[in-house]
Amino acid sequence: MRICSLEICVIICSLLSFFFSSLGNTSPNFILVVSDSHSINAVGAYNGTLSRTNPTPNLDRIASKSAIFTDAFCGNSSSGPSGATLLTGSHSHINGFVENKNNFNFSHESLPKALQNAGYETALIGRWDLGSKPLHFDYWKILADSTEKFNPQFLMENGKKRIEGHVTDIITDLVIQWLSQRKKHKPYFLMVQYNATSTPWMPAIRHLNLYDDKILPEPENLETNYSGKASPARYQEMSILEDLDFEEDLFFKSQVIDENKTKERPDSLGQKNLDAMTAEQFSAWTLSWRPKNEALLREIQAENSKLSLKFQRFAKNYLRCVRGIDENLKRIEEKITDLNSSKVIFIYTSNKGRMLGEHSWFGSKWIYEESIRIPLIISSNFTQSSNKIIPQLTQNIDIAPTILEYANLENLENSQGESLHCLLGDDDNNNTWRDSIYYHHHKFPGEHMIAKHYGIRTKLYKLVHFYQFGEWEFYDLVEDPKENENLYNIQRFNSKITEMKNLLNLKRSVYEDKTNISIMPEDWRKIYRGPAARKK
Repeated sequence: MRICSLEICVIICSLLSFFFSSLGNTSPNFILVVSDSHSINAVGAYNGTLSRTNPTPNLDRIASKSAIFTDAFCGNSSSGPSGATLLTGSHSHINGFVENKNNFNFSHESLPKALQNAGYETALIGRWDLGSKPLHFDYWKILADSTEKFNPQFLMENGKKRIEGHVTDIITDLVIQWLSQRKKHKPYFLMVQYNATSTPWMPAIRHLNLYDDKILPEPENLETNYSGKASPARYQEMSILEDLDFEEDLFFKSQVIDENKTKERPDSLGQKNLDAMTAEQFSAWTLSWRPKNEALLREIQAENSKLSLKFQRFAKNYLRCVRGIDENLKRIEEKITDLNSSKVIFIYTSNKGRMLGEHSWFGSKWIYEESIRIPLIISSNFTQSSNKIIPQLTQNIDIAPTILEYANLENLENSQGESLHCLLGDDDNNNTWRDSIYYHHHKFPGEHMIAKHYGIRTKLYKLVHFYQFGEWEFYDLVEDPKENENLYNIQRFNSKITEMKNLLNLKRSVYEDKTNISIMPEDWRKIYRGPAARKK
C-alpha cells in the first residue's frame, strides 16, 4: 500500500512532536551565565578581599543553596579562548582558538551543537567573543561591540538594533523575554554572557554613587617591586600606576555639556559610550562624576598616593558593575521561579579572573591566582536547603561535559574535560580526580604585553615557564598564597621543582599541547627586555 507524501509528513511530525514532548519531560533545562572577568575576590560567597563591601548579595544567596567550587580555574585567561573552551570542553591548542580576534571554527564539535542535535532549544544572549557568526543556536542576540555599555547595538539573524539602557539590564530583559516566549515542548539551553566587568568599567546610572562613602581594602601586594620574579612581571603593561590612565580609564576629566551640547572625553571607549548616551543619561553621569573629580583633584594636589587613588577609583567602578550583574541575577531567578518550569540547572561562572590591584595590576592573562581563578556555582532549581563546598581542582574544560552528562548525552569527541557529576553527588571520596590544572597563554606581543607561558598548578605548588625568554617561576601556595616570592632558584626546592617539571611534561603530553616552546634568539629578547621595552 502506498502512503501519500502528506500522510508521511503527518506521521513524521507526530513522531517528532512525541519525541520532543517526551524529551522535555525527562531532560533538564540549562542556564549558563558567564560574566566576563568576574574575580572571586568580588564574590561574597568566596570570601574574597572585597567581599566585605557586599557586592553580590543575590549571587551569595543562590550560592548558599548551591554547589560552590572553591578551586575552579580557566586554562587560558583571555576572553575569546576561554569562551571557546566553554563551548568545546578542550584547551585552546586543541580547539584552535588560542588568542583574541581568532574566529571560532564551528566545524568542531560543540556544546550547543550536541544539545541542538538532541532536541534542545538553544539560545545565546549577550557578549560574544568568538568572531564567527554563532551557529547551533536557535535564537541569538549578541553585542555588536563588547565595549558598549550604554545603549548598545545588538546583532541578530535579521540585522542590527540599538537598544536604550545599560547593557546589563538590556541583556537580562532579552533573557526574560526569551524565557517567556520560548518553545515550551522542548528542553532548553540558554547561554547568558554579561560584559559589564570588562573595560570600560561604566556602571549603570543608578550605581554611580555606590561605595562613595567607603575606602576599599587594598591588597597586601598592591605595592610591589617584582624582585625575584621572572622578567615578564617587570615588562608587562597592566600596571595600575603606570598603565591605568586617570583620564582614559578612570573618568577623571569632568564631563560637561557646553553651549553646543558636545560631550567631552579623552579616550575612545569612554567617548564612544558617552556619544551613545541620551541627554538624560549624560546629564546624570556628569552630575555624579563632577564632585568626585573635584575631590580627586584635591587628593592629587595634596600629593597623596596616586597608586592608592587609582586603585580606589578602578575598584569602585568595577564593584559597581558587579552589583548591576548581581541585581539582574535576581531577576533571572525570579523569572525561573515564576515559570515553574521543569528542572533547571543554573550555572554561574566567569570566562576568567581579574587582578584587582594584586601585584599592582588590573588585567588578566597571567597564570597567577587572581587571573585564573573563576567562580563556579551550580544550582538545581534553587531548592537546596544548604550549599555544598567542592574543593577539587576543576577547570572550565569541565563545564561542557557536565551539562552533557546531565542531559544524558555523550561527551564531545575532542573534549579534555571531565563531568563534575561525580563531585556534585553524595560520594565525596573520589580519589581519581585530577591532581593538577594546566594553563597556557599563547599571545605575545599583544595586549598588556604578557609573555607567552604555560604551567601547572597543584593544591600545594605552581610551576610556570616563560619559554620564549627561558625563564621559570615556582611558588609554594601554602606558605605564599599571594605568589610574592619566586622560589625557582632556591636550592632546597630543587627536588620538588624537578617533580613538578615531570608533572608538567606529563600533562602537556596528556593534553596534546604541541606548541613550539623554544627560546627566542637573544636579539629578539633584547627588544622586549631592554630599556626601550618599558620606560622605567
